[in-house]
Amino acid sequence: MSLKRIVEPAPDGAGRPSLGERKKANYASDLLHWAELVGAEFSRDMPKERPDATLLMQAAYVAKAAGRFREFHYPAYRARWAEGRDISQPDVVGALLEAAGIDAGEGLARAQSEAVADELDRGSDAAIERGVFGVPTIFVGDEMFWGNDRFELVRHYLKQSG
Repeated sequence: MSLKRIVEPAPDGAGRPSLGERKKANYASDLLHWAELVGAEFSRDMPKERPDATLLMQAAYVAKAAGRFREFHYPAYRARWAEGRDISQPDVVGALLEAAGIDAGEGLARAQSEAVADELDRGSDAAIERGVFGVPTIFVGDEMFWGNDRFELVRHYLKQSG
């Protein structure tokens, strides 16, 4: 199953229902409240359209293989959410790889390879088979928790399993 089939609406127009204006305003406000609660920076001036994150996700696989995932992940998060940069652009992703200690040219070439695209598809398929339908999803044993508002439940279950 291709990742693109999961995140793109169906050709017949089916997909996520549109939000009403009041719900859109509340949703935007809610995101800012959560960001404030957890100390995350979140740009109010972010473009409304979601960029295609495929290249960024494939670059994350490259960073993980190089043992540089943490060095890549946090700046990638900031680029997308705090700075509102277009993370679909190879120059943006290349700069993130370089900052993580990975040669930008080599890292981008690997990220754009069929092998890494297949790895991302396999990872996505495994997540779907396990029941994942969105992010963030966290498992504690076989218990699945979806959504940033479930972190307290995750803490509870971690204490119980400890």
